Parts: sequence; structure tokens; C-alpha cells
Amino acid sequence: MALKKKRLGKTGLYVTEVGFGGIPIQRISEEEAISVVKRCYELGINYYDTARGYTTSEERVGKALEDVRDNVYIATKSHAKTGKELRENLETSLKNLKTDYLDLYQLHNVGLETYKTLQAPGGALEELLKIKEEGIARHIGATSHSPTFLTNILNEGSPFETIMVGYNYIALEPSRELLPLCKKMDIGTVIMKPFGGGAFTNARTALKFVLANENADCTIPGMQSVTEVEENVAVCGEDLTLAKDELDSIEVDRVALGNEFCAACDYCQPCPAGIPISFVLRTEMSSLRRMGWTNNIVKQTRETAPKVDACLDCGACETRCPYQLPIRKLLPEKMDALLKRLEERSIP
Repeated sequence: MALKKKRLGKTGLYVTEVGFGGIPIQRISEEEAISVVKRCYELGINYYDTARGYTTSEERVGKALEDVRDNVYIATKSHAKTGKELRENLETSLKNLKTDYLDLYQLHNVGLETYKTLQAPGGALEELLKIKEEGIARHIGATSHSPTFLTNILNEGSPFETIMVGYNYIALEPSRELLPLCKKMDIGTVIMKPFGGGAFTNARTALKFVLANENADCTIPGMQSVTEVEENVAVCGEDLTLAKDELDSIEVDRVALGNEFCAACDYCQPCPAGIPISFVLRTEMSSLRRMGWTNNIVKQTRETAPKVDACLDCGACETRCPYQLPIRKLLPEKMDALLKRLEERSIP
């Protein structure tokens, strides 16, 4: 079965509607990771997304695709804020990925405040444009958890050719304005978190839901086993119409998660007590399932716990949350659960 390809906006790249999300392969052995990526290639997937911040992911993708580099599209990302740091990240990424160019280079997890820093003289955005001019990155993009932020910068005339945003049957906001705007402006759309970071009941139904949106160009579920790769590719050949039992399962998830599912939009920020709210609400059921106990998650958990204890109970976060989450109730509950898992080094 040949996978359907879509034009990734003004990049002109024709990418498979399902691509490879490179977060979960950090959690398995290198041999298993390479097998997973190679199986993606065997089944026709041509778009591979990773990031400088995903520990071993770039290296594993590089080893798996070294022999077929010119047959695939490789995208990576950097959290760098300055041009100097971005250039250093680029050199490391190219070495890890065993390539001398990137098909897409993205600024990673950009928000309103970070974007101001990125745009400043000597910032990462200035350097990103140079990297594109040099041909090292053939195309450039941005990733964000905030659909509103992305909508605003596109309307203001950003240089990005693609955007990456989380979209699924609970986090519906991108489908209302951002994705249609991207289609109108010929901006390529890459969809992350189609399974809600692993929180959803039925991955097959969740993937069908996203693929059915004509404004979604490439969806990149994280995959950490050959079985998962095969199951996701199989969905692409199916009728994407959701049956009654699938619609029912979506409603079950909406009811179960709707009152506590954090979409990581970060509208709740800034917190006067400095609490990274989305980190607390999402890490146990999302980040841990995808990445395991990385050094960064351990460090951030330990640093965040006393901040949660110092919560001012001001409620400002709840007034800004578009999903009306009971954040003040959830913060201590989620933090306690996370600390317990840290002590045990367990994963949901």
C-alpha cells in the first residue's frame, strides 16, 4: 500500500501523511530504535522528525537512515535562544544525523516571551535565516503549544514555512483558526500529539480523527515499536469515517480527561509563584510515557516541587485557562503523584 503524500505548504516537499515522531525511541535500546526507524522507511514513511533536546534520538535516526538519506526528509529542532547557540546546535545535529543538510530546521517550543528573545539582534531567528540562506537548512519552521501565538505571528508575517502544533480530538483549538489559516497562506502543517501524549484510549481512532482533517499535512505520532509503526501505517489505508463505537470512545475520553487534560497552551502563564503549570499537569501521563525519566525531567521535577508548595492560591491561572481546568486543585495532586513516581523511578 502506497502512503498518501501531501504538499507541505510552500516548502514544496511532498511528505507522507503520517511521519515519524522521534521522541519515544529514547526509551528503547539503540538496536530496537534503529529497527523501528528502518521499518518506517520500509513501509514508505518519508518524513522524520527529531530534536536536539531528545537525547539519543538524533543519533539513532541518523544511523537508521544514513544509507537512504536522499530518499527521506529529515526535520530537527533547537531550543536555542541565541544565534551562537543555534549554530552550535546545528553542528551537533548534523553530526548526529550523519548529513550535511536538513530538509527542515525548526525553532522548538516557541511562545510569546521566547519569541521576543529569538527576534532580538543576535537571536536564534536571525541565525536561522542565515542557515537557510547558506542552504544547510532547506526550509525553516517553528513549533509551539500555543495555536493563538502561531496564528498571531503568521498574521504578522513571520518567515516560517511550516508550523508544528498539537492537535487531537480533545485539543481542538488549532482546527478552528490556525490550520485553515495555514492552508490559506500555504504554510505547511505538522501535527504533534495526535494521541494526547499517550493519554487516549484508542490510538487508531485518534489517528483517524487527525488524518481526516484536510488541513493537516503531516501527522507525526511517536513510535517506539515495529508493531506501532505497522498499526499506524495500516490506518492510512482505511476509511477515515469514524464509526459509532469510535465516536463513543472519543466521548469517553472527553469525559474522563476533559476536566484535567492540559493541552500545554500555557495561557495560564505567567504564574506569580513561578510554577511551570503545564509541566506539572502533563509530565506524569504524557512526558514520562513518551520519554521516561530523563535527566532534565528529574531536575525539573525536583526544582518544581517547592514552587508548587509555595502556590499563592491566587487563581490567576484558572481565569486564563481556555479549558476551565481546576488548576489549583490539580497542581498538588499531580505533583505528589510525580514525586512518588520519581522516588520509584516508575512510568505509567
